[in-house]
Amino acid sequence: MIKTRLILKISGAALKNNSADQILSSEKLKDLTRQIKQIHRKYDIGIVIGGGNIWRGGASDTNLYRAEQAHYMGMIATIINSIALKEALVRQSVAVDIYSLLPCPKVAKNYQKESVNRALSQHKVVILAGGTGKPFFSTDTGSAKNAIELHAKFILMGKDGVDGVYSDDPKKNKNAIRFEFLSFKDAISKKLKVMDLSALKLCQQNNIDIIVFNIDRKNAIVDAIERKTPITIVSKTESR
Repeated sequence: MIKTRLILKISGAALKNNSADQILSSEKLKDLTRQIKQIHRKYDIGIVIGGGNIWRGGASDTNLYRAEQAHYMGMIATIINSIALKEALVRQSVAVDIYSLLPCPKVAKNYQKESVNRALSQHKVVILAGGTGKPFFSTDTGSAKNAIELHAKFILMGKDGVDGVYSDDPKKNKNAIRFEFLSFKDAISKKLKVMDLSALKLCQQNNIDIIVFNIDRKNAIVDAIERKTPITIVSKTESR
């Protein structure tokens, strides 16, 4: 059976239990893995997880850390989250491997696109940790790069508490308008907050659609793919 490939981008914040001040919520992990298992029946999935629930490498404002080392700390945070997600998927009896561009051989295989493509062909879920393996690049850029190398048709991008891409910040401007469809050209020219500009241009150049959705909604991942929840589709054309 040939499955469509996708990259699922999850923020670190999506794993956090804010009410209990826990960096990892077992309930959120269970819910995410339940949904991943469900969509895995139809799709081959590469997952990129941020590390913001633990550490934001680009947000350090202290003189204690050199910027480069702060970014490496952020990459390590993504590996921690990847291990947690893998363990939760294993409990759901999902075949899964972690690959990292930042070498961490005790817990993750070194990322080689040929090996990852082979794992996907065997219908394993792959978790892509360690960002790009280099400082000063976001997990957005890592997601775009992964999508290109793994021949993904689209990136499913979960946002925290926002139902897609808006004309302005909907948390600050109640008149902000959500786009249902958006071209790469407009997203770039209007400087809309889809993903990092470099990542957005990579997706545009390689014709990789982006589906932006609110990961905080119930059953969000499944409903976003089936278009049963508010989303924004970013593609070369304004309608799809």
